[in-house]
Amino acid sequence: MDPGGYLRFWLMHRAGEETANVRWMSRSTLWGRLPPPNAFVDLNIETRLRVLRLIGALCDLRQGHEVPLMVSSFAEAALMGFTDRALKIIDLWVRGEQMPPWLEARCRQTQRHLARRISSALLPAREGYQGLWLLDLPAPFLPFAVAAHRKLFGARSWLVHSGGDRLCPGIWTWAIDTNGGGEVLRRSRAGFTPFSCASAHRDAFEPTV
Repeated sequence: MDPGGYLRFWLMHRAGEETANVRWMSRSTLWGRLPPPNAFVDLNIETRLRVLRLIGALCDLRQGHEVPLMVSSFAEAALMGFTDRALKIIDLWVRGEQMPPWLEARCRQTQRHLARRISSALLPAREGYQGLWLLDLPAPFLPFAVAAHRKLFGARSWLVHSGGDRLCPGIWTWAIDTNGGGEVLRRSRAGFTPFSCASAHRDAFEPTV
């Protein structure tokens, strides 16, 4: 699932709709599709404004801009499939409350880990024939890596090869456009040619703990 999917899930849960059959699935787009403003017409005005501000901050995050910790942590939790954390953050944001110390500490820890992984994605050696090679980077981290790369090197259209996720491991090939959006073109097993040669040096990009 993606941030937009979790916002729709939150709306269903808030409205008392049945959510038992909702499952986290491998996504096919980079950031997913955020709900339009008319999806929140049934909310009171204060809640609606807070949700719209969250959506605006998510759009800033897609462009590589600085956003509050709560926003980046929500996006990461959504993309990684951490349902409880993602929904907890939405609830806190909508109520205008700060994260409790235990949750803030957890979010800062995961954001530091994410920053280390993304920093390796900016190495010049990552760029090669037919695109950007991020085979050691899990697919849920790719949106953050693309946003950081666009901010540092500018917008461009390219192919990006990343790792998969926990439901669909292997190598994913993405088509990224100049707006920072994109979709999966192909999912391949890790040993699939021509990726086997490119994977030979993937350990060189793994950050040290």
